[in-house]
Amino acid sequence: MSHRRRLVVAATLAALPGVAAAQTVQIYGTINVDVESVEATGAANSAQDFKSRGRVTSNSSNIGFRVNENLGADLSAFVQVESQVNVDDGTSSGFWASRNSGVGLLGNWGQFILGQWDSPYKVATLRIDPTADVGIGGYGGIIGSTGGTTAGQGGSNFAQRASFERRVSNVVQYWTPTWGGVSARFAYGATDSSLGSAATGVAENTGLKPQLFAGSVAYENGPIYAAVAYEQHNDFQSLNTLLGAPASSGKDKGVKAGAAYRFAQGFTLGAVFEHLEYKADDISGLGALTRKVDNWYVSAKYDTGPHTMALAYGHKGEDKLSGAGFSDLSDSQAYQIMARYGYNFSKRTQVYALATRITNESNAMQNFANSPITPTTLFRDPARGADPTGFGVGMIHTF
Repeated sequence: MSHRRRLVVAATLAALPGVAAAQTVQIYGTINVDVESVEATGAANSAQDFKSRGRVTSNSSNIGFRVNENLGADLSAFVQVESQVNVDDGTSSGFWASRNSGVGLLGNWGQFILGQWDSPYKVATLRIDPTADVGIGGYGGIIGSTGGTTAGQGGSNFAQRASFERRVSNVVQYWTPTWGGVSARFAYGATDSSLGSAATGVAENTGLKPQLFAGSVAYENGPIYAAVAYEQHNDFQSLNTLLGAPASSGKDKGVKAGAAYRFAQGFTLGAVFEHLEYKADDISGLGALTRKVDNWYVSAKYDTGPHTMALAYGHKGEDKLSGAGFSDLSDSQAYQIMARYGYNFSKRTQVYALATRITNESNAMQNFANSPITPTTLFRDPARGADPTGFGVGMIHTF
């Protein structure tokens, strides 16, 4: 938002009764739309192949409002309301405050937020993905298990319950100031008072209280960026939902580390490693079940003048299963490759082209992290063994 426009908005609001002159209001947003050709073929059952077709996709397009009031003594109050806008079709799935929204205080001691916000785990390595995990090329096709989601504790289906790329509803967050290039974030996702039925949440009659705990530490100094993050989901029911088993207690855990280095010539290399562990304390009376998966991702980006080019490769490891009569799931690995070119007309406007492909082994079902193909009852996934492939040309404008 331009300085002049921000002043106009602030002056207009300041003229209203009860609005302090020390309060500033900013309107901001991003519109990111592309035309794509997508398919998912090679399924174990060829009848489940998703044949090639075109579509126009709004990639995390949004509009937001930020309010900041100076309270004195190095203390400020802030409000943010950010909403998804589906400019491709105008559907109601882009609803008010559907993205990072909350209220809080900030000062030289850090920042405190109440509301709905990206988890510290999610934020820790986003910058290592050249797409920032936006669009079909996002690294959430591999990292974080089942793609990005906005959900409360427990979620309403397997994909939401298993995802570690979360925007967390009903959350409390604290962000530290930066000391010598080091900063940290901590989050607690509350159970909330209404969990719903087993179809839309972890049912109230189970007696379970799903909760989320997350934290990250990042270091940035010149060309170096590095981060580690941890997230824990208590009683989210991911494995029970996957297997259609009755509810039981359990803990799912994710830990990841990432680093990037920018060379003087505009060339940046980055890498992320992630270990995910899901545990249900009981599966249909057969005892505890544990699922472990190791994922990794590498990226390279080159910026020169108005041009930006990127390549990335990700690998989802084999599902390691133990307990409740299960053993390791063979042929469950997946691989993603992504190439992207962008041309910047200005700091606010870019046109781009990208191509991506996820190769699933016969027992893998990874999908695009955003705008996935053919969701089914339990998964936001293609048919088992099918390989999602996409090409797109689009435009981004920020304001």
